[in-house]
Amino acid sequence: MTRPELVIFDMDDVLCHYDLGRRLRALAKLADVTARDVRAAVWDSGFEDLADQGGYSEIEHYLNEFSKRIGRTITLDQWIAARSEAMTPNHEVLAVAQKIATQAKLAIYTNNGPVVKNHLDLLFPEAAAIFDMRFCSYEFGTKKPDPESYRRLLKALHREPAQCWFIDDKKSNVEGARIAGLRAHHYTGFAKFASEAAAQGFEL
Repeated sequence: MTRPELVIFDMDDVLCHYDLGRRLRALAKLADVTARDVRAAVWDSGFEDLADQGGYSEIEHYLNEFSKRIGRTITLDQWIAARSEAMTPNHEVLAVAQKIATQAKLAIYTNNGPVVKNHLDLLFPEAAAIFDMRFCSYEFGTKKPDPESYRRLLKALHREPAQCWFIDDKKSNVEGARIAGLRAHHYTGFAKFASEAAAQGFEL
């Protein structure tokens, strides 16, 4: 098997452990509402899904609508703080990514909007220090697991699918990547991931 030239990592629950409940509670405290209220207004309403698909490509536009929905003005700094509070670095995976970076190019591809794209250094400095190439689904007008989202990503990266290995914690996202022609690994734990990285030809 030829070693991949590019390795693409999902962010949440691969490079970091993501706790949505913790994020909801942080936002609820800011807005003086319940976490359930925040979830209903932002996530269950379809707003966040639309943002991930490019519906709010400008940060100011996104934050204005986000604030309107939860009934309280949320600043960029507050949004970043609440998001960051929910993210715990997965140091084992990050360490492997650093080793892979000496043998292949690296990229992040996550279903997210413009704040994550433009402020990863504040949200997740551990990943920002390793990954120069960072892509969010909103840039492509669609999101994982749509196979077209991967095709648009690879076009931006100037890569062929067979040159790339993709890692994601969601099985549907892995299946979408495979439909688009990428090699892909369903991340369910570090041991299997490390074993597959070695099978792909990487020295760890």
